Amino acid sequence: MSRLPTSAMASCLFVLWVVSCSSSPDDANDSFTSAGPDNERPRSDMGSTKSPADRDGGLVEPDGSAGKGGIPSTGGSTPPDGSASRSLDAGWMDRGDRGASTDDRDASIDAAAADVPVHGGSDAGSLDERSCGLPTTFKWTGGGPLAQPKNGSVAMKDFTQVIHNGQHIVYFTTFQSSWGSAMMMFKDWPDAAGAPQIKTSYGVAPTLFYFTPKKVWVLAYQWGPHKFSYRTSSEPSDPKAWSGEQSLYDTALPAGGTGPIDQTVICDSSRCYLYYAGDNGHIYKSSMAIGSFPGEFPAAQDSGIVGTAQNLFEGVQVYKVKGSDKYLMIVEAQGAARYFRAWTATSLEGPWTLLSNDFAVKKNVTLTTNWTNDISHGDLVRTNPDETFTVDPCNLQLVFQGRDPNVNTDYGRLPYRLGLLTLQR
Repeated sequence: MSRLPTSAMASCLFVLWVVSCSSSPDDANDSFTSAGPDNERPRSDMGSTKSPADRDGGLVEPDGSAGKGGIPSTGGSTPPDGSASRSLDAGWMDRGDRGASTDDRDASIDAAAADVPVHGGSDAGSLDERSCGLPTTFKWTGGGPLAQPKNGSVAMKDFTQVIHNGQHIVYFTTFQSSWGSAMMMFKDWPDAAGAPQIKTSYGVAPTLFYFTPKKVWVLAYQWGPHKFSYRTSSEPSDPKAWSGEQSLYDTALPAGGTGPIDQTVICDSSRCYLYYAGDNGHIYKSSMAIGSFPGEFPAAQDSGIVGTAQNLFEGVQVYKVKGSDKYLMIVEAQGAARYFRAWTATSLEGPWTLLSNDFAVKKNVTLTTNWTNDISHGDLVRTNPDETFTVDPCNLQLVFQGRDPNVNTDYGRLPYRLGLLTLQR
């Protein structure tokens, strides 16, 4: 065995002395969290009657020039990029040493040696390291509208969004002289205002996700030749790349009235589920084996959630709660203004248990500018874009449609805009 030089042995002894005699766990923790803004990512807070007769009017296929308006197209069969989902971490502490000084990195090593959490308090751990669980009461904050309708549209609504290749991809409903649809892409929420909005020739109230088992993107919507329809693609950033229209669902339940409206799709490990509303106080569900999806769902049944046309209206969305065995359902209700109620279940088969009558409502939302009373049809920001629709309760954000409450006009012309809420914990 060779011997260490005296100088090297002295260095080793010094390191051992530092580790064994380092400051207390609390001191180590404080020394890391004092690293300052270079170690922290700023949070990106920013603060019915639909007639199928209108569905074909006012829709324009995107042309080549529209595609040049700042919308990147990666092309090819591109699966979701896991790294892209890290843009959802707005407001969390970054565990890397990006921008940190040597002293800051040394502090983090001291904290690790003391076997204590390096940020978030002496025992708490960081939000990205622990499971928060769903709260039973909710408080949200937000800013003004993130985007205004373009291309002659007077309203933009019914948003579905994913993060793919570092970009938010948003598909939504529009209204000009009749109902239409569009999509846009942007890097982060503040960029939404300047993002080009490309008209699409699909139906309205879309749902966008990546179906992992068959490595294909799915865009589901209503008001085509079927009750609900879908298209597939290898690249969701290209609005011209979608396949021909296929039937997602074509059974008239409920009969009469609005009929099936505002679908959403979610899958577990063995089955895919279709949930939708009827504007009649009921939520309906159907399912198929995951190996048969995408395809046409069989006739639906009542989900067992029953209310009134006021408190169980439309805009149903279903999610898997990260770090738990729970699923979360939110449904839009209407009263003095639009708002969301919420239910949970441990299986997509149900039964569903009421979680909150006030999931997102004007009285528990604080906005930097009072631009809307409606907290209406939207989508929780997901941890990834796949068929599980997983959301992180440690970092819940809700994309929604809001409008100026002082404008009263025909439903289609109500000036709905894109908004974003962040849950305060």
